[in-house]
Amino acid sequence: MNIRIAKSEDTQAICDLLKQMGYPQPFALIQKKIEILHNDANSQILVAEENGKICGFLSLYFIPQIALEGDFAKICYLCVDENMRSKGVGRLLVHEAERLARQRGCDRMELHSGMQRPLAHQFYLREGYVDAPKYFRKALN
Repeated sequence: MNIRIAKSEDTQAICDLLKQMGYPQPFALIQKKIEILHNDANSQILVAEENGKICGFLSLYFIPQIALEGDFAKICYLCVDENMRSKGVGRLLVHEAERLARQRGCDRMELHSGMQRPLAHQFYLREGYVDAPKYFRKALN
């Protein structure tokens, strides 16, 4: 299993993984978003590849903190192909994201995982993440 930075050629595979997560989007939209994130120094998109096939991806964002020395990193999306789950792919992606965050001087990792994903919650707890239930949001459209 190889973990690497995503390339534009990975767009279709990322689209397919997002669809498995319940986020079916047009190829052009995902292509545009990947290009935007690729050009943002605070963003990384990692892919897990085995035998030339993308079997997972993780979108990571580094967020500066104004009041503290270290910044923090946020896992925005983590998706492993439904045929490759429970085989260590997610763990490899998360560990690489954590390594990159430490390298950038981040003092913590954060993520949001919807209530409809109890298996994902179990995964994050096994990886040492703790439940931080207070979360607020407001739709702007």
